Amino acid sequence: MRFADVATLLCLACVCGPTAAQAQDSRSSQLRLRAELGAEYDDNVHRAEQIRGAQPADIVSSPVSRALVGAAADGRLGDRQSVSTSVLFAGKIFTKHDARMENVAVVESAGAYRATLGDHTHLGIGVGYYEAIQAGTPAERELFGQARDFRSFVPTLRLGRRLGATNAIEGNVGYRLFDYKPNRSFDFRAPVFGFDYRFQRETSDGAADWDLTIGTSVELRRFAGTRWIATPVGCATATCVPGFDPAGTIHQDQFSSTHIEVVRTGQLLLGGGYSLNWNRSNSFSETVFRHVATVHVASALPFDLYLATRAEFVYARYPDHVVLSTGPSGSAYTSIDDENRSQFRAELSRGLPGNLMLIGRYVLYWNALGTSTVDYRRQTITLSVALLR
Repeated sequence: MRFADVATLLCLACVCGPTAAQAQDSRSSQLRLRAELGAEYDDNVHRAEQIRGAQPADIVSSPVSRALVGAAADGRLGDRQSVSTSVLFAGKIFTKHDARMENVAVVESAGAYRATLGDHTHLGIGVGYYEAIQAGTPAERELFGQARDFRSFVPTLRLGRRLGATNAIEGNVGYRLFDYKPNRSFDFRAPVFGFDYRFQRETSDGAADWDLTIGTSVELRRFAGTRWIATPVGCATATCVPGFDPAGTIHQDQFSSTHIEVVRTGQLLLGGGYSLNWNRSNSFSETVFRHVATVHVASALPFDLYLATRAEFVYARYPDHVVLSTGPSGSAYTSIDDENRSQFRAELSRGLPGNLMLIGRYVLYWNALGTSTVDYRRQTITLSVALLR
């Protein structure tokens, strides 16, 4: 896994500080608790992929135990100020010995302070912390090369303004401190800038709400390590392999993301979106263009069941055309461009007495787009019970 992939997943998945909309407009303090315990089956624990024409990769499957506990609180400080905070602990443990290096624990916390300035403007200060702690020996991490063992800390300053009854804009500036524990040369520090526009409108009959969000962000990352170059000095082009820049030039990335999403909320929730992630890097193999299209649907069903589904289609392009494997004559079988991991998720839940909820989840990851010579498939099935208070 390239570092550009790890960093992209981080920006998509981790909390970069709560938005102003997350500060609840409540006249009294509120405390919410959640605990969840479940069993899962993962049929491709190490996320192994098969490259056509190359030696088949070993596929390891295993049962998994999952647990989660979290709390969130928010409240008002007078008429013009509010605060919110949350903390979550989660982890999973694999049963099979060959899968135990994938055991992982996650700690996630966030806090925000919001002050209203006038009738239409607000100022917010937020902080987000996320840490993944993965088991496994150093040799195992080097063998699989996909350790999800990192921490991120992001303080953020936000300024927003409502433009009439249906429109709002918000700008933010922050600073990310990122530590990638398996290889500290990938640690980075980065100023973060973002801008969002939001449009909300209720239908004339009051049966549904429309919500449109458009946003963009950029991170200017400066790494602790040296950049890679394709052809080190003194190496013939036909035989050399990428290596560190002998001049010692620092690895730097410019990660930018632009997204648009439309959601209609009524008896049936329908939503769709598109994002373009561009990691422009001075290090060989780290530049990537990633297109992501999403569709999600949620609805209540008979017998007090609730169904939520989400599909995410990914198409990635790496301009450096990194070769994954070669044939006996030296001809390339494939390049990293053939790796496009999409996913489909379906979750069925039902409320139970005593603030309990029964949850069943199925997730499929696969290469959906492009004429790929890389075969990738991973499925997880989860059954869990959650306590909500």
